[in-house]
Amino acid sequence: MEPTAADSLLIVGLMIAVGILLLLLVQTNKKLRKNEIETRSIKNICETFMNSHDTVIYLKDEQLNYVFINKAAEPHYQKSIPEIIAQADPILDIEALGPSIITTDQQVVATRETTEYEEKHKNRIYKIKKFPVEFKNNRIGVGAFIREITDEEKLIKKQERVLFRNKILVNVLSKKFRNDQKQLDYVLHEALKLTDSNSGFICFYDEKKQEFTLKAWSKGLIKREDMMILKRHYRLEEVGSWGDVVRQRQPIIINNQVDKLPSVWRLPGGSKINGNIIAVPIFIDEKITAVVGFAGKVDEYGDNDVYEITVLMNGVLTNVERRNIQNKLFAERSKYFQTLISIGDGVMVVDPQGKIEMLNKVAQQLTGWTNEDAKGRHYREVFVLSHEESNKEIADTIVAAMATDQTQELKNHAVLTAKDGSIFHLEDSAAPIKNEKGETVGIVLVFRDVSEKKEQRKEIEYLSFHDALTGLYNRRFLEAELLRLDTERNLPISIIMGDVNGLKLTNDIFGHAHGDVFLKKIADVMRRVCRSDDIIARWGGDEFVILLPKTSIEQAKQIKMRIKTEFALDSVKLIRGNISLGCAVKTDMSQSIMECLEFAEERMYAIKVLERDDFKSSTLDSIVTSLQSDCPQEEEHAQRVSQWCYDLGVSMELPHVKIRRLKLAGYFHDIGKIVLHKDCLQERSEFTEAEKTEIRKHPIMGYRILNAFDDTMSLADAVLHHHERWDGSGYPKGLKGDEIPFIARVVAVASYYDRLTSDQEGVVLGFDENPLSHLEKTEGYFDPEIKREFINMIKNLPN
Repeated sequence: MEPTAADSLLIVGLMIAVGILLLLLVQTNKKLRKNEIETRSIKNICETFMNSHDTVIYLKDEQLNYVFINKAAEPHYQKSIPEIIAQADPILDIEALGPSIITTDQQVVATRETTEYEEKHKNRIYKIKKFPVEFKNNRIGVGAFIREITDEEKLIKKQERVLFRNKILVNVLSKKFRNDQKQLDYVLHEALKLTDSNSGFICFYDEKKQEFTLKAWSKGLIKREDMMILKRHYRLEEVGSWGDVVRQRQPIIINNQVDKLPSVWRLPGGSKINGNIIAVPIFIDEKITAVVGFAGKVDEYGDNDVYEITVLMNGVLTNVERRNIQNKLFAERSKYFQTLISIGDGVMVVDPQGKIEMLNKVAQQLTGWTNEDAKGRHYREVFVLSHEESNKEIADTIVAAMATDQTQELKNHAVLTAKDGSIFHLEDSAAPIKNEKGETVGIVLVFRDVSEKKEQRKEIEYLSFHDALTGLYNRRFLEAELLRLDTERNLPISIIMGDVNGLKLTNDIFGHAHGDVFLKKIADVMRRVCRSDDIIARWGGDEFVILLPKTSIEQAKQIKMRIKTEFALDSVKLIRGNISLGCAVKTDMSQSIMECLEFAEERMYAIKVLERDDFKSSTLDSIVTSLQSDCPQEEEHAQRVSQWCYDLGVSMELPHVKIRRLKLAGYFHDIGKIVLHKDCLQERSEFTEAEKTEIRKHPIMGYRILNAFDDTMSLADAVLHHHERWDGSGYPKGLKGDEIPFIARVVAVASYYDRLTSDQEGVVLGFDENPLSHLEKTEGYFDPEIKREFINMIKNLPN
C-alpha cells in the first residue's frame, strides 16, 4: 500500500527532528571539548603555580592518601610526584616531613579545625599549617602548607645574640664594679653564655714585653689545688699553640673533637681543652692588648663568634682603659684642687706670737670680727675653735704648724663660734710663712665653712648605704655587713629573703607610683617586726633581705610569719599585700654565709611557686568583686554578654572548648574598667574628650590584667580587641576584618546588642528603634557572618 500524504509528512517531520538532534549533539560535544580544554588549562596553570613554590603543598583524602602534592615535596621523600600520589605516609618515608605528620593529619580530620605549629626535624625547622578540606558526600580530607624557616630562625637567633651582647655592654658600662677584676669576671661569665661555651679565659698582652697576664678564667678551668701555685704571667715563647693568635695576629678556630686536638692545646693554668676552641686577639690602637679564648661549644665556632667577642671585648677593654686614665687624671686634679682650696674662703695671718695681722673679707664674715678690730688680738680670741663633740678637744693647727714648721690641716669635727654666737663647721689648714732667708715669720690659716658640705656628706653617706625609696639599707651595705658580721660570736646567723608578690601587676594596672607604695608598706612592716640590731635591706626590685645575727632558725621563722601576717593586712588599690619569704641559718663557721644567702633565696623561690596560684586567684576575684561593687550594672552586663556569647557558640555548633572561652571572654571583656573613675562607669550620652580617652584605655588594662593570670591568659587578646570594628574604625589598634580575633568579634556583637537592650538605651544611644532592627542596619562595625548568626539566634528564641 502506498504511503499517504499524512505518512509522508510524518516521515519528513521525523527526519527534521533527527537532524535537529544531531545538530544539538554536535554543538554540545564542541562545548564539552572546549570546557575540557579550559579545565585542563586551568589545572595546568594551578599545578605550575604550586610547583614553582618552595613551600610543600599537599592534599589528602579521608584515608590520608595523597590526592595532590607539589614538586617541593620530592626532595623530602626522594620520590617523584606520581610515586607519591594515592600512597599513604606509612608506605612512604613516614618522617620525611617530620614525625608528627600523621597524628596532626588525623587530628585535623577528626576535629575539622585548622592547626598551625612549628617542628624541628633533621636540623631543619618547619612552619606547618593544616586545614580540613571537604570532598563529596561530606568526606573530610586534609590540606597542608609546610614552609622551611630554618634561615629565619637563624637570623632571629643572630639578632638575639646581638641584643644579648649589647645588653652585656650596657651593663658593663653602666654598672659600678668594685674593681677591674670584678668587671672582667662578669664579662667573662656573660661571654660564656653569649658563645654557648663551657670554659674560657681572658689574658692581657704586653706587645713590648711579649708577655701574657692571666686576668680572668671560668669556674673549673683551674683546679683548686693549683690555685696557690698558679702562674699568672707567660712569655710568648712559653705558651702553646694558642699563642699563634699573637704570632699570626688573627683569630684561631679549631672545631674538632677533644681526642683529635693536639696535646699542645692547653689553656692558661695547664687545663686541657674540653671541646671546640676559639681564641681571638683584641686590638686597641692597632696593638694587641688582650687574647680571649673559649672552649666547649657543642656547635662549631665561626666568624660570627669572632665578631661578637671582638665587639664585646673592645668595648669592655676600652672602658677599662678609659677608667684607668680617668683615675690618674682624678689623682692629678685632686692635688691641684687641694692647692686651690688652701687659699680657701677665709684667710687669717698671724705673727710668730699668735697676734692677728690680717683677716680677709670672708674671714671677717665667718668670725664676726672686722679686720681693724681683730688686728693685734691673739687669734684664739677671734678664732674660737672647738670640737663638735663637747667632750673632745680639737687640735690647734696654728700651734702644730709653728712647732713642726710644716703645713697642718684639719678637716673634720672643727666648729667655729662667731662673735655673735653663730656656729660654723670648718675645714682649715695652717702653713708657715717664710722670708727670703727661709725663716718662719708667721702662719697663714686658710679656712672655709663646710656646714652645708657636711650635711650633704651625711646625706650622700646615707644614700650610699640606703635605698632612696624605702629608706632601708641597700644591697651594697648588706654585702659589706654580711662579711663584717660573719664571725663566731654572731652565730647562729639567720637570713630571711623575701619577694613581693603582685608588684608587677600593681605597676601594670595602677602605675609605678602605687607599686612604690607597696614597697614602702612592706618596708614599714619589716621595721615594725624586726629588732633594732637586725639588718633590713632592699636587695633590688621587689626583693628584700633581713640579716639576723644571734638568731636561731626557729626565731627567724617566727619573724617571717609575723611579717607575712602583718603585710597581708595591707593593700594597694585592689592588690592585697603578699610576700614570699624563705629563710636559712648559719650555725657553724665552716659554712659559707653566701651559700646561706643562696639557700634562703632558693627556699623563697620554692615558696613563691607554691603560693603563686592562690595569690593570683584571690587577686583576680578581688578585681572582679570591686568592679561589681563600684558599678552593679557592669556585673549584670557581664553576665548577660557571657550568656549571649555562650548561646551563640552553641548555635554556631562550635567546639566545647571554644564555647567555654567565648563565655569567659564575655564575662571578663570589661574587667579593665576597674581603673576608671566611677563617673566614667555611669552610662550617659555625653563624655568629655578626656573621659573618652580614659575609657578607651580599658581594653588595654583588661589585657594586662588577664595576661597576668595563667587561667585567663588565653582570653587577653579577645578582651584587648573587642572594641575593634570590622571596617578598621575601632580601637585600640584599628584592626579590620579577619585581623580581629574571632572571639573578640563575637563579644563585640553580644556586648553591643546587650547595651541596646539595657534600660539606658534611650540615654546612651538616643533612639527609639527596635534593638534588633538597629543591629541589622549597623554596617561596618561587626563581622557580617557573626552578626547574621546572632540575629538569627535572637529571632529563633522562644517568646
